[in-house]
Amino acid sequence: MDLKKTFDNICALPDSIGAIMATDAGDIVRASGDLREIHEGRHLAHLMKDVAQLVRIVQPEAKTITRVTISRQSGVSIVATPHQSHVFGVKLAHR
Repeated sequence: MDLKKTFDNICALPDSIGAIMATDAGDIVRASGDLREIHEGRHLAHLMKDVAQLVRIVQPEAKTITRVTISRQSGVSIVATPHQSHVFGVKLAHR
């Protein structure tokens, strides 16, 4: 699946209020809705690298990370997924 189609699919998720596609270095490639700030792309890229290091400590045989979810009590979640040297993030509002 190409990157544009992947981004479009993420934007179309139910309850999505924002989406971002950034390079592994944190440079924003595409953004929509609530996830548009330059620092958000960098934070997601750094988050994925930090999580990868933690996973290797806890489970050394793990080869990849498929998804990281951060939820807040306010009913908002951020889900980040690595794909083809990019990080995709989506902000979801839970009803």
